[in-house]
Amino acid sequence: MTPKWFSHQRWGSTVTFQLYPQWANSKSFLGFCLCVVIAFCSFGCRLKVKCIYHFRNKQGDSHDDLYCYLHFWDDEKLFDSAHIFVGFDPCVVVRYYDYMFREYSEVSVEFQLEDINGDLLPLNLCQVYECGVGLLDAKDKDEICRFALTMADYTSCPLDRDELEARFQAKRAWFQA
Repeated sequence: MTPKWFSHQRWGSTVTFQLYPQWANSKSFLGFCLCVVIAFCSFGCRLKVKCIYHFRNKQGDSHDDLYCYLHFWDDEKLFDSAHIFVGFDPCVVVRYYDYMFREYSEVSVEFQLEDINGDLLPLNLCQVYECGVGLLDAKDKDEICRFALTMADYTSCPLDRDELEARFQAKRAWFQA
């Protein structure tokens, strides 16, 4: 149930896509907006959602991987449901070293679930069901507005389509007023 406006989506924990030419040179590149849907199975502990970027050039050579943490879950209640997490990574390293990253034409973003100590969580507790990534560019005001609507009040919510759609519509109406 990744929102449709995430331009690159996949089932599972990894999404791979082509980067547009000169993407890192752009002064308007703001970073990556990230989304992950996590299915919980009697889960009741703390977790971190780690996002790992694997950049590759046209020859298939890769850069040392970069990573960030999308979200920390700090709730001891047991869950037997799926939740969606949305976040933003300004990817400061890419913007600072644009001369180095401009040669990369593809990126794979992998989402991993870790416990509070950084150990991978077993799949029988929780797993990434679906993921999405989008490049956030200052020139695309619609994308920024959509992203801001998701981040205003929450970073996770139960996956009830009607409730989620109602929240998006209410926020959209408020934002456009």
